Amino acid sequence: RVIWRPRARGPMVAGEAPPSAIRSIESQWVETPVGNVEVRFAVPAGQRPVALALMIHGMSPTPEIIWEWGFLIDPLRERKLAIVYPNLHSCDSTSPKLGSAEAVFRALEAIVAWALGQVDGGTSVPILVYGKSWGGARAIQFCSGLASGGGETPGGLHAAGLVLACPSTRMEDREARIAALSVPTLLAWARDDTVLPFEQAEPLHAELRARAAGATIFVPVEAGGHRIDQMAAGNEGLASKLQLWSDLALGPLANLRPSALPPPPLASSDGHSKVHADAD
Repeated sequence: RVIWRPRARGPMVAGEAPPSAIRSIESQWVETPVGNVEVRFAVPAGQRPVALALMIHGMSPTPEIIWEWGFLIDPLRERKLAIVYPNLHSCDSTSPKLGSAEAVFRALEAIVAWALGQVDGGTSVPILVYGKSWGGARAIQFCSGLASGGGETPGGLHAAGLVLACPSTRMEDREARIAALSVPTLLAWARDDTVLPFEQAEPLHAELRARAAGATIFVPVEAGGHRIDQMAAGNEGLASKLQLWSDLALGPLANLRPSALPPPPLASSDGHSKVHADAD
């Protein structure tokens, strides 16, 4: 059994970091094939980024959901990551209620290409994709689309890692899209989620583990509801993995085959799943 026990360098507090981190980043508008989209873009101070993180929010138009991933901005910048964070509600073609999955893919492709041009002038920086709920489905579609050659950006874009927080799995060709993913994937879900119940996690986890390539780490947590910031605030293991995901995805998990990972959680006597030893 191959087990990693990463530790975050400092605590991340839900409800406090997102507003301050987001307020410190100037809003910009990026032209895409489907319309202009508002983005927040941050880079590590005075350093060339080792990777670019793309954050994709959930369905609600409220600021706390749009910028829910904001608690990770400062920790990721400390780890030398650039972050591009689009507000997909800012464009009708990409909004969760009005837009199409294809339009979102094209917009995200253009946004990532723009961000890479800001930090590297090209496409050599690895891309890590983070998606929550509705954004989780878009993250799967984006990564699988890039993997299948669906991108049109000159030189091509390729994801190097994926983080899914209680993702929606309502998408066309779900099984084929998940099977096409070959990147290390972190899946997080709270048992007290009342929006997308925890029972939906196991089928998705099984599909991810059945991929021909790409390691999967599943971190179930007891509390946090349908909020990744609250899930991380209440679980040190999840907070640590989110903060250190670039190190894992670009390092020991990069070429690990699914068969080399520990088996899935076993059911305990109270009906709950036991967390992987590597999810402490």
